Formats: sequence, structure tokens, C-alpha cells
Amino acid sequence: MIGIHPIHRKMALITWMSTNQYGQIKLDKAAVKLLQPLLKQNLKMIQRLDELKNLSYIAHVNGEYDWQHNICAKIEALERDLFEV
Repeated sequence: MIGIHPIHRKMALITWMSTNQYGQIKLDKAAVKLLQPLLKQNLKMIQRLDELKNLSYIAHVNGEYDWQHNICAKIEALERDLFEV
């Protein structure tokens, strides 16, 4: 089973509720207001994961394997916490 983060599930629900019978998404002001904080949270999650993955690469290139192992543990913990199954 593939996990889906609660933020993504909420964004999908808002989108589904804003979709008309022809499959067109029509976001009203209320939907946009609900989506904005979710989009910001999603951005923060992606930025943190990208930051850690870039640091892991830098550690690897520089032969800093203890540092890389520490970073990878943080990545794994973050990814584990990101998804509900």
C-alpha cells in the first residue's frame, strides 16, 4: 500500500470538491483559502527533504560517511513520518 501524507489527502479533497461534472477545477475563494496553508506546509516539507538530500550528497562526495549516515537517518525518519498508510 502506498502512503499518502495528510496534507496531500486534504489538497485532493479540496480539489475533488471543487471539480465540476465536466472534470474542470473551479477554485472559489473559500477553496483557495483552505489550500494556501496546505501548499505552504507542503513546500516546507519538500524544501527540508531536498536540503537533507543535498547535504547527504555533499557528505558523500567529501568522504564524510559518519555525517552522511547521520543525515540519512534524518531523511529516513522524516520520510517515515510523512506518510500515513
